[in-house]
Amino acid sequence: MDSHSSSGKMGISQIALFCMCAVIVLETLTASASIGPSGLFWWGITLIFFIVPYSLITSELGTAYPAEGGIYDWIRRAFGARMSTRAVYLYWLAGGLWMPAGYILFAGMFARVFMPELSLMGQVGIVLVMSWLTIAFINFKTSVGIWLTVSGAIFKITVIMILGIAGFYHLFMHGPANEFSLQTMLPSASSGIGFLAVIVYNLVGLELVACMGKELRNPVRDMPRAILLASLAIAFLYVFGSMGILMAIPLENLNLVSGIVDALGPLLGEGSPLIILVCVFFMLSIVGNQVTWAMAPSRAAAEAAREGELPAFIGRWHPKNNTPYWANRILGIVSTVITLVYAWFAQGDNANMFWSIFSFSSACIIISYLLFFASFIKLRISDPSTPRPFKVPGGMPVAISCSLLCMAFIFMCAMLFIFPDLPKGMIDWNHSGPILVGVIIVLAVGDIIIRRAEKAHSKLSYSATASEQEQVYTQ
Repeated sequence: MDSHSSSGKMGISQIALFCMCAVIVLETLTASASIGPSGLFWWGITLIFFIVPYSLITSELGTAYPAEGGIYDWIRRAFGARMSTRAVYLYWLAGGLWMPAGYILFAGMFARVFMPELSLMGQVGIVLVMSWLTIAFINFKTSVGIWLTVSGAIFKITVIMILGIAGFYHLFMHGPANEFSLQTMLPSASSGIGFLAVIVYNLVGLELVACMGKELRNPVRDMPRAILLASLAIAFLYVFGSMGILMAIPLENLNLVSGIVDALGPLLGEGSPLIILVCVFFMLSIVGNQVTWAMAPSRAAAEAAREGELPAFIGRWHPKNNTPYWANRILGIVSTVITLVYAWFAQGDNANMFWSIFSFSSACIIISYLLFFASFIKLRISDPSTPRPFKVPGGMPVAISCSLLCMAFIFMCAMLFIFPDLPKGMIDWNHSGPILVGVIIVLAVGDIIIRRAEKAHSKLSYSATASEQEQVYTQ
């Protein structure tokens, strides 16, 4: 693909909205707000020391290596095929692991507004239906998926703006629902700090747009500008939305699943048409988010399968729609299995079900980012001759600092997802044990799949070479 222009349709605005849809996660906005007023301190630290270097790194890699594989291509160039496939496997599979968590909130919101008596099993049914509708959307046409992501970003912006405005209205009319003082805003090892990992997770996803390489109109020119624009908007919206929730809801009353509706209810009146509209926008934004996190990683996984590093059937593309339909279908199967397993464990508590699935899927995907940020430095050292239309300023010292900062945040995030009570010097094995075992199983199964795919590809390549040699000999 020409690094300067292509036949793609995504310009600066579409790229920025795609990034915003990928990064802004309304599903976890209440979880990050549950840190309390001290969360504002952590938001500031994370935005300065994580999102800024992350944006710079993504812009350099995306413009230096504009390819369909995105993160797969970058890690492959840096560390070889097997390491890149391990990262992409986690990156891709996490879409199926995360899908149930997103749609649990979708179902919880639907029940909260339209069917308050809906049972957990009824909500599980909604999760399964929405998961397969998502797969149908992204298998149909890439343009449909892009349209859904752009729409999802608009819905997210609308919900956050309404939430923030409502929260500050509550502040001016009734005062803040939580105490905002120097003491409460300073970081502590309270129980809420376990959700600090959510802040970091809420900010990853900028690199997803690089997986859409062929759909970008002019990646070299547009990607750095779009990522900068998206990063600034994301930072503002997250802080504004979190403040809105904290202004309206006391921390002890904050619910991870219905927190946004709880914040608007006292202000606008239960059953208000505006609340219903916000809930519908929220649910539609979840669809956009799931489409983004399924569509882009599936393309990276299909690219790995084409290279013989994942089973060949994963790399099959629809002949008419030009979508990686088998990679997408597998995400639907994974989502179905995870939904049913966690529904059995949840025992009627959708908030517990959400948090368990979220922690598990997030721990899996966040690990792949360690290789992503490490590949940036490796490519700077091993491949200095490749033109870099956009380059992280400051030379190697700044580049290394950016990479190490991001890796430190990612490592901290992974540890807190698995062991959320670690800052208090405790480990709740009832919570952490299943997540840790699940992550180990996912990694082990992935390694088995990758090694078998490599062997199968090697045999196929050997057979093809032998056949060609035989043809030459007979001639």
